[in-house]
Amino acid sequence: MLHRQPTIEEMRAAMEATELPPKEGFARMVSWGLINARGQLTKLYGGDAEPEPGAQRPVAKTSANSNGEH
Repeated sequence: MLHRQPTIEEMRAAMEATELPPKEGFARMVSWGLINARGQLTKLYGGDAEPEPGAQRPVAKTSANSNGEH
């Protein structure tokens, strides 16, 4: 099964729907590797910038792991 990456518009809508303060949302996007600390879109998501060291894509929830299965 192929996994589709979310679009920038989908990610933006998801971030706008959260109740996170802006600084916390920015930090979360950096830790996920979406953007770097300068706010540039990273290569992990189709941009040109390198992600910050240690940045990792978030683990997608599936019905299997939401039930505690691996």
